[in-house]
Amino acid sequence: MKYIGNKTRVIDFIEQSLKDANIDYSNKTVIDLFAGTGSVSSFFLENKSTVYSCDNMFYSICEQYRTNYYTEEPTFEELKELIDDISLDGVLEYLNNVKPKKGYFFNNYAPDGSEHRQYFSNENAMKLDAIREKISKWEKFLPYEKKCFLLGILMCAADRVSNTSGTYGAYLKIWRSMALKDLILEKPKFYKHQFNYIELDDVLNCVSKHKNVDIIYMDPPYNKRQYASNFHVLENIVVYDKQELKGKTGLREYTNQKSDYCIKNKVKKSFEELVNNMDANVLVMSYSTEGLLSEKEILEVLEKKGKTTVYRYDYRRFKTNAWTEGNTSLQELLFICKIK
Repeated sequence: MKYIGNKTRVIDFIEQSLKDANIDYSNKTVIDLFAGTGSVSSFFLENKSTVYSCDNMFYSICEQYRTNYYTEEPTFEELKELIDDISLDGVLEYLNNVKPKKGYFFNNYAPDGSEHRQYFSNENAMKLDAIREKISKWEKFLPYEKKCFLLGILMCAADRVSNTSGTYGAYLKIWRSMALKDLILEKPKFYKHQFNYIELDDVLNCVSKHKNVDIIYMDPPYNKRQYASNFHVLENIVVYDKQELKGKTGLREYTNQKSDYCIKNKVKKSFEELVNNMDANVLVMSYSTEGLLSEKEILEVLEKKGKTTVYRYDYRRFKTNAWTEGNTSLQELLFICKIK
């Protein structure tokens, strides 16, 4: 899944920083705040830690159920009266072969739909409509975990063939090659790991519920771009409340999902309140040197909580599909605070 801020490419940096700080991250209890695609949760799970991951976007929750929840293929015995093959392969084959139809997604996201937006080809939008409607009809039979798992698979398949440059702030005027391929549901990989508790919640509520944990990792938004608007199409696919969408890009109503961490005059207060409510041995925080909070402001808050060390990873900004020339002086910062 394409995702801004995804930590997959800096996992090695995070691991080495933990080692340099003499932090034992195996067989621990960990909270992953602002979990996104769950890549950092995966790292801790693979190291035999139990993880509570939290995000306020439902598309994030579904992606985490797709990647981190099951350690082996689930079966869908709840659907045995509806389909012949209740294995995961059977369910995906059934969904991949449902008859396409013109519906909500076709009208809102396809060029020949009533809104003439170009997020998906006509064919893929129709297939998206048919599969999402089928999963919706199955929801009364399926437990929450399996519903989210299937929605994560559908969302990932749709993202793969979306006509966007990565986020959904706008669609492309010219079709990219992947967007013209067929939408196909694919089985994710499974691996043995500890249990992942996945929570759709506000991060402050999460840390207030879970006390006396070993490690809290947090990766808050660092600039003014709201995730709710950048990934509104994916949220619309999984929530499926068929809102009337607004504007040229078809935005959902997302007032209740706006993050204070993307608002300059609110971010420091929210950050301070979150840190003050944490009950853990170690706090680990990822941030960027181009974030709304300065390194100095972050240290002022964290050093009241405990001894804090900053680790740095140099990277180059990705812009307009080409690497910028020269040194952009951007760094990924990792703050490790050993709480008093």
